Amino acid sequence: MALTAEDLRDLVVLLETHPEWRKVLWALLASEEVLRMPAELAELRAETERRFTELAEAVRRLSELFVAHRQEFLAQQAHTDARLAELTETVRRLSELFNTHRQEFLAYREETDRRFAELAEAQRRTEESLAAHRAETDRRFAELSAEVRALAEAQRRTEESLAAHRAETDRRFAELAEAQRRHYEEFAAHRAETDRRFAELSAEVRALAEAQRRTEEILQQVLLRQEQFQRTLDHFGQIIGPITEEHMVQALQEWIAQQGGTLLTPVVSITLDGLGEVDGLARARLPDGREAWLLVSAKAKVWARSITEFVERILRHPEARERLQAQGVGDPVLPVVFGRALDHRALEAAQRARVGLLIGRQGMLVPPALWSLSEGKPLGPSS
Repeated sequence: MALTAEDLRDLVVLLETHPEWRKVLWALLASEEVLRMPAELAELRAETERRFTELAEAVRRLSELFVAHRQEFLAQQAHTDARLAELTETVRRLSELFNTHRQEFLAYREETDRRFAELAEAQRRTEESLAAHRAETDRRFAELSAEVRALAEAQRRTEESLAAHRAETDRRFAELAEAQRRHYEEFAAHRAETDRRFAELSAEVRALAEAQRRTEEILQQVLLRQEQFQRTLDHFGQIIGPITEEHMVQALQEWIAQQGGTLLTPVVSITLDGLGEVDGLARARLPDGREAWLLVSAKAKVWARSITEFVERILRHPEARERLQAQGVGDPVLPVVFGRALDHRALEAAQRARVGLLIGRQGMLVPPALWSLSEGKPLGPSS
């Protein structure tokens, strides 16, 4: 059933009688986006409702004046009521559009306010200045009230102005209906495009979730294999480590004997509390009668980085040197890297670092230089 002007007036009277119903009605019509607007916008909305109530009251008084006119005026009144019903339906549809798409509603409100004494200009400046917008709205409503009173006076004075008003009203209603139709078509197209994009996005999200699941499965398999490899490596280290150190002790004893020196202490290993480990430590008497400490790093295979790590982590590292000194190791020291196999780049690295390179059955390929443990550098000029 179509909404008539009489229904609108009844609704206005009910809202005036029960102000608390306005909030309930507004909560049903408003969207979550509107409810989240700042408190200032809520105050402006209440003020706008009050102004529209005053305008409805003015229309009601104008309708009472129409009753006193002749049959043509009554026919015009009926025609106006029908137009008002169409306007009410249009406003309702535009309110629904506002709930789902605020930008569409703002555009419609701008068009409507421009058609009726440029009220949209004040509404459009809401975000720029709330205070200025409220003042502008008051001024526009004052102008609109004045226009309504002038219209009523002109209605009473002349029937010709009534005909002109009817023609202008028809034109404006036609423009409003056309604008509403265009807005609805644009909104429908936008909603269809939005639905399509959401469907595409949902498919992409599902594909991403599936890829993530597969990645996590692969990662779990990699972690499992890494743990298995680490356990294998640890087990291998437990086997190969003692064997390598045993060969290191034998090769070190043979080299010292070949040089005419003597080991004064057993060859032992020492851990430096998280900073590393010296695989071989022993005090020796050199052929010239001097005594020195042998510091040995044992590897299954010696690489160039084996030399570099021994120098940086033990011989030059301040805390490692302090802990060795705390164990009674003093100057000078003979640093040696032992291995059962050799990468060719390790030879140059040992010569450059002035660190001894002792390889299994091959013997001492690079003789060690005397180092100062307290200073962390070789004694004497570099070769």
